[in-house]
Amino acid sequence: MGKLEDRRRILVWMGAAVAAIPLRPTPALGADRPPTPPVDEGPFYPRRFPQDTDADLTQVAGRAERAQGTPLELSGRVVDRSGRPRANARVEIWQCDAHGYYHHVGEPEASLDPAFQGYGAVATDAEGRYAFRTIRPVPYGGRTAHIHFIVSENGRRKLTSQVFVEGEAGNARDFLYRNLGDDARLVTMKLEQAGGGMRGAFDIVLA
Repeated sequence: MGKLEDRRRILVWMGAAVAAIPLRPTPALGADRPPTPPVDEGPFYPRRFPQDTDADLTQVAGRAERAQGTPLELSGRVVDRSGRPRANARVEIWQCDAHGYYHHVGEPEASLDPAFQGYGAVATDAEGRYAFRTIRPVPYGGRTAHIHFIVSENGRRKLTSQVFVEGEAGNARDFLYRNLGDDARLVTMKLEQAGGGMRGAFDIVLA
């Protein structure tokens, strides 16, 4: 499959995924949602970016095989504390592969899943919606399963945080998750079965 066909496939998938995100009623003006709490960026933000930085982390351009691990459709909205959508916000995500290794940070190439992109970025649509295709995060080296994310607007970072999985056995032992206290619920998503993979919805509320 050529690069043009790959790009068309991604754009068709993204359009369908974003359109499938349910639009929640916008709260009345003045309604106050708790903001998504920041969580440490950690040491694994890419030192260099892959050539392929689209919304599908499960396949690297030019490779036929899919990433190892359980496919995950991750979607949601970026809104302000009144529930108003933040259009054209940049959402970046990165996470380790199914073996617990981060890409683009100098890990030994032989240890990495070559079909996993490791990092992706999209812009929210007019309703603040975003969507990624990735893998279910896995625990590694004392950390519970999580996905890192950054939200930026007009080139300025607005939020750096992590999203966790509801019911994950390692959550109670993870020092960052524990330190969030009651706010941990604001960065925890519930996963459900979706075809041969899983689906998770996670809204991001900017302060």
